[in-house]
Amino acid sequence: MRTALAAYMGALRGGRAADAARVGVSRGVSMCLSLFIAMALSRLMAPTAYGTYLQILYVYNTLLVLFSLGLPSCYSYFLARVGREEGRSVVTKLTVMCAVMGCVFSLALYLSADHIALLLGNEKLGRGLRLFSVVPLAMMPVAGVEGVLIACKRAGWLAVYVCLSRLVTLMCVVGAAWVCDGDPMAVTVAFSAASVASAAVGLWLSYRPFRGVEPVRSRLTYGDFLRFALPVFYAGIYGFVISSSSQFFVSRYFGAGDFAVFSNGFREMPLAVIVTSAVGSVLLPELSRLALTDRDECIGVWCRSVYKSASVVWPVAVFCIVYAPEIMVTLFGESYRCGSVLFRLASLICLVWIVPFFPLMTALGLSRNFAKVHLMTAILLVALDCLAVSFFPSLTMIAAIAVTTRLGGILLLFRSVSRHTEAALWRRLPLRDLARLLVASGTSCVAGKGLIAITGITDAPTALVAALAVAVMMYMVVGRWLGLEFRPLRGGEVPDNKIV
Repeated sequence: MRTALAAYMGALRGGRAADAARVGVSRGVSMCLSLFIAMALSRLMAPTAYGTYLQILYVYNTLLVLFSLGLPSCYSYFLARVGREEGRSVVTKLTVMCAVMGCVFSLALYLSADHIALLLGNEKLGRGLRLFSVVPLAMMPVAGVEGVLIACKRAGWLAVYVCLSRLVTLMCVVGAAWVCDGDPMAVTVAFSAASVASAAVGLWLSYRPFRGVEPVRSRLTYGDFLRFALPVFYAGIYGFVISSSSQFFVSRYFGAGDFAVFSNGFREMPLAVIVTSAVGSVLLPELSRLALTDRDECIGVWCRSVYKSASVVWPVAVFCIVYAPEIMVTLFGESYRCGSVLFRLASLICLVWIVPFFPLMTALGLSRNFAKVHLMTAILLVALDCLAVSFFPSLTMIAAIAVTTRLGGILLLFRSVSRHTEAALWRRLPLRDLARLLVASGTSCVAGKGLIAITGITDAPTALVAALAVAVMMYMVVGRWLGLEFRPLRGGEVPDNKIV
């Protein structure tokens, strides 16, 4: 096992996969710190107060897609296609555009705070949104710092920046909740202060890679950026509806307390988010280059990344599905055990959504098709949610609808890429290896479940630790028997500058 792991790590060195690993580490630490924040606030704040704070973040995250105009994706896409001497000019133009939209976002959030509070059925939300309105003004100008550092191969800097930013946020938010007895307004102010500090460092980092390089004015215009960003923006709007529809209906018709349960329970497994976002961030500039020279290899790189991602995500996803009740109680307390069904449903998505389609379809010029699929998914989701709250009002039904429509959208994306590129993606995926991986994951988790049943362990944290130990050992044994191990890349399989 050590030999296989050493070979795999050796294969990562020096390639774009190394950048993906660094980004993944930063995302992992960030997600862990975010989870610690949720765990702490779930215990320091009453469910209604915690739900109010989550509603503030929900409004910001959903409107962020609308006001960003798809501009953050421009950084890595265009920086990968211009010389380094033009980089400062490109970053400056995009930063100006993002800053303008940040001002508009902050003003709109401040002025419409009471209307949004009325729409979501929580009168306390208005004051919180006004306190929070400084965040878009601070964070929008640094929306592209990740794209800049990845395109300039400074993923190590990004890892440090993300980790320190989340650590500052953790200390500020949890400290405010502890000192002020869980007051959501105090927690909101603390989050805003941490965001301003992070934004100042992020803006400095955006220009750091171009120090010592003689700047040249880029020929790219604001119109060029908008022509690329608008299809992404349209898809973002539809994605905004998809990601926010379920939470909107829960907030509107179920209240702040149930919103807290839904937010804690219906969350994708952190590791899946880490892997997909990290791989997607690195794939975009890489596939953008390949699409200009070798379209077939562009698709091949994307397909080969599926198994590598699944080998990390699937064992954990299956474990989360099997042990959802123990995980929810361990993380958030006994009062959130009812969210285990929601967590299981959310974890199902991780078995399919392994590598994002956005970088592939953007590089191949299929952004409009990407947007159309999201539009169809959004319309279907809203219609089904309306029916659910009218005839079957339950959190489980809302979550099931979200999962079903999301999986249907993924299938449509597969079909769209296959049809427009005349390349059958299903045939290029390592389906046999993926099947063996799923068998090994399921077998190891069932073994852990059997141990809990035999020993009669009832304490959730103890049961979770025991099951995890057994599952890991069984996965190593079964995986070895099925031939599941990381192998060094063979010559000619993937060039050194490709992500695998």
